[in-house]
Amino acid sequence: MKWLEMIKVQASSGQTITTKNELIALVSDIQKNLDYPGLLEFTIYCHALVPGAFSIHLSWNSPYPQIRGSVAGLTLAQTMKVFGLVDHSVWMETTQKKGG
Repeated sequence: MKWLEMIKVQASSGQTITTKNELIALVSDIQKNLDYPGLLEFTIYCHALVPGAFSIHLSWNSPYPQIRGSVAGLTLAQTMKVFGLVDHSVWMETTQKKGG
């Protein structure tokens, strides 16, 4: 089953660059770590208009979704709390679109 873990971070004023650098370092650590079976993709987005707003997406494929979040996601969310507000949620795939 495919599922998505989304972590949204709104960095405190003046913390945008520090938060972005920390996210880049965490991505590198997660990509090096082989202890996350089922992790398909790890992507960071920044808001088009709101400075300091980031969204981290972890795409998973496992027999069952971890409805409270994965170890990687929970660790990432906890780490990001020092930079500002954090919202961590898990989404399950309901339909799949094929196309190009």
